[in-house]
Amino acid sequence: MSFFDNAMKRVGLISNMTVICPICGHQSTQSTTKVRQQSPLLCPKCKSLFVIHR
Repeated sequence: MSFFDNAMKRVGLISNMTVICPICGHQSTQSTTKVRQQSPLLCPKCKSLFVIHR
């Protein structure tokens, strides 16, 4: 987590959300800023990279 993300989390502007890996179906908790910025997310189970499009 970057310094900016850490500061935003302390202020309360960042929350987490549960995402589901499209490859293996594993549920994991990710930062909402990563999802909003459409950053690649790494599945902790199968190690695949995926992007959630909104």
